[in-house]
Amino acid sequence: MQVSVGRALQQQAEHITPKSSHAKLWVGGGAVAVYLILSHLPLPSGLTPEGLRAIAFMVAALILWMFEVVPLAVSSALLVLLMGPLKIVPNKDAMANFMTPTLLFILSAFIVATCFIKVGLGNRVSLLVSGMFGNRPDRVLLSFMLPTAAVSTVLTDIPTAVIFSSIAYPLLVKNGCEPGRSNFGKAMMLGIPMAAAIGGIGTPAGSGLNVLAISLLKSTAQVEINFIQWTVIGLPLAMVLTLVAWWILLRFYPPEMETIAGLEDIARTRQDQGAITKQEKMFLIIFGAALVLWFTQPWNKIDLAVVAICAATLFFLPGIDLLTWDDVKGRISWDVLMLLGAANSLAMALWNTKAATWIANSLLGGLAPAGVITALLVVVSFGIFSHLVLPVAGATLAVTIPVLSGLAVKMGINPALFAIPLGFTASCVFLVPLDPIPLTTYHYRYWTFPDMIKPGFVVSLVWIVLLVIEMYVAATFGLV
Repeated sequence: MQVSVGRALQQQAEHITPKSSHAKLWVGGGAVAVYLILSHLPLPSGLTPEGLRAIAFMVAALILWMFEVVPLAVSSALLVLLMGPLKIVPNKDAMANFMTPTLLFILSAFIVATCFIKVGLGNRVSLLVSGMFGNRPDRVLLSFMLPTAAVSTVLTDIPTAVIFSSIAYPLLVKNGCEPGRSNFGKAMMLGIPMAAAIGGIGTPAGSGLNVLAISLLKSTAQVEINFIQWTVIGLPLAMVLTLVAWWILLRFYPPEMETIAGLEDIARTRQDQGAITKQEKMFLIIFGAALVLWFTQPWNKIDLAVVAICAATLFFLPGIDLLTWDDVKGRISWDVLMLLGAANSLAMALWNTKAATWIANSLLGGLAPAGVITALLVVVSFGIFSHLVLPVAGATLAVTIPVLSGLAVKMGINPALFAIPLGFTASCVFLVPLDPIPLTTYHYRYWTFPDMIKPGFVVSLVWIVLLVIEMYVAATFGLV
């Protein structure tokens, strides 16, 4: 898994970052210049000096993150530490908003995913479900996409995509699917990461971005969304969108064969695995207990992060010994953790300096009289198409959720009505495939960027329509 994910992240960086050190210096200098210019502009009406500096700092931060002038972990740490000296927010507040329970939850998610793979459950599950609908190409594709989405609802997206694509690849080779030419190969290697990304919206545990959205909503608008509330909205949408993506992929890339050979090899490998092991049972017991506590959060009042870190800790305990630190340390995406922590700190700076409210009133004030459906349509469309400009979803959430919370307050509606769709659309990475999730299968060379953009655009449009309808229904019935 580590090789594939590492390659995906490297490919992402190669496509969106400047190629030379000289160019990076110019971009870094440009970010500094942008901050200095914006922070010294005449103060607009209704905006505080701290708010103006926060907005200028936000723009500079987005430049540094988008072009990765220095590694994300380094720039994220620097940005948090600069907020105090630049008199945006007190240093202690910037640091406190960096180290939040959200970070511990995401750290735990990496540990859980690593354990899922190490004990062998990832391979067992993928072998169990592959080909379960028969040997017709469309059904084989569905037998990979639906389980990928289902597993991704409770485990992080990237490991899930890697597990299922590693099972699919030998099947494609067995059937003579030539990379770059085979329609079935394109549909399979696009369908798996699409399903992983879509499935990730199903529950808060499916993606760190979900937890970030929940955390930002709570810290900026004092609105709490529990595990069940998110799942009631996210899980049906995830399953429907997975079926939609499956259908659309088959329309764009109709398989060139009538039956798929090699499913008997998967069945044979599945039989050779034998009975479930003691380690697998132990993982299921611990993770199952965590799921129960998450789903009963409205009654037990235990924070999601507390449950997650306790479950992760149990994997290391003597007598259980499912993991060692050496198993984990190389598989944790430290740059993602640092970025999300810094993004949360920046979001709180925008909120506490009233900059977010000012932006909402200035740029989005016209949406207030337009009505909920129109506002939802704009918010969801922005969430999806913002990936074209800024393929750093955590930063996008950090900037937009405080702003849209201010708009929701002005409209007299629950800020969750905007924050939840933004959390969902953070996973819609099908227009410009620079996110690590689709890139987990890119190295197999079955698809090119244009191959993904065509069906991805249609899936994105359907996503917009379904999400607007679902959120309006959820609001009507008091779910948000």
